[in-house]
Amino acid sequence: MLWWVIACFAGALAVALFAPLLLAVGRKQLLHPRTALIAWFGAFFTGITLTLAGLIVSAVASLSPPAQVGAVDSLLLHGVAWLGLGGFGALAAYVATSAEPLVEQQRAAVHALAPVARSREARAGFTLVRFTSSDPVAFAVPGRSPEIFVSSALEALLSKPQFDAVLAHEYAHLRHRHGWALCIAQVNAAVLVRLRAGQALLRATSLLVELAADDVAARQAGAANLGNALSILATRQGDAAMMVRAERLTNKRWPRASRRRLPKAITMAAPVHDHSYIRGVSY
Repeated sequence: MLWWVIACFAGALAVALFAPLLLAVGRKQLLHPRTALIAWFGAFFTGITLTLAGLIVSAVASLSPPAQVGAVDSLLLHGVAWLGLGGFGALAAYVATSAEPLVEQQRAAVHALAPVARSREARAGFTLVRFTSSDPVAFAVPGRSPEIFVSSALEALLSKPQFDAVLAHEYAHLRHRHGWALCIAQVNAAVLVRLRAGQALLRATSLLVELAADDVAARQAGAANLGNALSILATRQGDAAMMVRAERLTNKRWPRASRRRLPKAITMAAPVHDHSYIRGVSY
């Protein structure tokens, strides 16, 4: 039993140490971000599973009579079980206290936009919130009532096809639950603040969710429309990373225009509600 416990913990440690090194090699993650994202979180949950398996095996074995596992092994398993359960409880408490500030910070940022919101459109799958700002920005807010916020400057800067491509990008974040992936990566980085594995997952997730949403939007709205939108925004904001994302779209093959189809949530808008009806922004 003791060797099974050691094997589980050793496997979890190996995943934490070597998975970031292996997954970050080459350009495949840039060409296939969705697959890369699955691989990163597959490694993450594999490490979690191995750790939990080691704790469960040690706890079960510690309840066995010493005659079955040996006196020394029984003592070691008891120690591992109690230390593991104590550590797991402390970790769970830390995760809970770390996650709440992240949620509250996002809620505060969203509620701060309520006074400047100009209109709200209830669409299929999300609510489009237009707000007044001189900065050309757009972002998605997941939750029970998903919302996509777009600034007046963004809408004025882009053409209709480019604007639809940006909406398709943000809608992809909502549909593919990218908010959950980022939240898990942020909490993991807070827990493993001194380990490379925690920071590597957060960096990879932050990049890959954007590239994955770019790919979805490019297939739906056209790579040229999304690429031009990203180029315009990158030039306006001086964002080199966004310009690289725009250039990346030119290196892939995309469906013909006749085969592209925007989601109904992007093409079909409901009547616009005046800002006087806004009482707050739901999360």
